Amino acid sequence: MKQYVWLNPVSVAMYGGEYLIAQLKEKGIEPVECRLNHMDSVREKYRQAVKKTDRCVADMRCPLAVDYVKKRYAPDVLEYPPIEPILLHCARELHQRLLGQGELLVTTPCRALKELGTSLHLPGVEFLTFLELARRHDISLHKKKLDESPIPPGFFVGLGDRVKILDSREKIDDYFSVPVPKTPPALLELLYCEGGCHHGDGVWEGTE
Repeated sequence: MKQYVWLNPVSVAMYGGEYLIAQLKEKGIEPVECRLNHMDSVREKYRQAVKKTDRCVADMRCPLAVDYVKKRYAPDVLEYPPIEPILLHCARELHQRLLGQGELLVTTPCRALKELGTSLHLPGVEFLTFLELARRHDISLHKKKLDESPIPPGFFVGLGDRVKILDSREKIDDYFSVPVPKTPPALLELLYCEGGCHHGDGVWEGTE
C-alpha cells in the first residue's frame, strides 16, 4: 500500500529541505501538502467565536495548554469553542482527498496533538510525532536551530488589541495566579511550550 506523509510546518522548518524529502521518497513515502488555507480558515472561526460571546474565548490550538488550564485552574471565565487545531483541519482535508489511495501519515510537533488526532479515528490515517516517523524509517536528521516557530505567538493579532498572549506554562501560571481582570481579553492565546511548537516533544530531541 502506498504511503503518503504530511509534514507539519514546524518539522519542515527544523528538518526540512531536499535532503529530508529525498530520504522519504527513497523509503517509498510521498510527501503531500494541503490545497486549502487552513490558517486563515481557523483564524476566521475564532473571529466569529469572539463576536458571538461576551466571555473570553480560549485558544484551542494547543491541547496541552488547554488541558493544563482546565485541570489546574478550572476558570469559569473562559469559553472553549469547538474549533479544531490547524493540524487536524489539514488531516481531514488530506484524508478526504487521498481516500482509498493509500495510508496517510500525519506528523505532529508534540505527543498531545498526536493523541488528539488519533482520537478522531480517521480510517487510513496515522498520527505520529515527527521524531517517531524519523526513527521508524531510519531518517537521518540535520536539525536547524529556530529562533521562532513557523507559527509564532501572535496568530490572532488581526483580531484587535484585546488578545492576551500566554506563550509558555510560566506565563499561564502568572496570569491565572492573580485575580482575573475586570475586563478580560476577548481571546486568550494559549501555548504550552515557550515561544511555540518548535519546542514540542515531537520535534525537539532534547525533550523526548
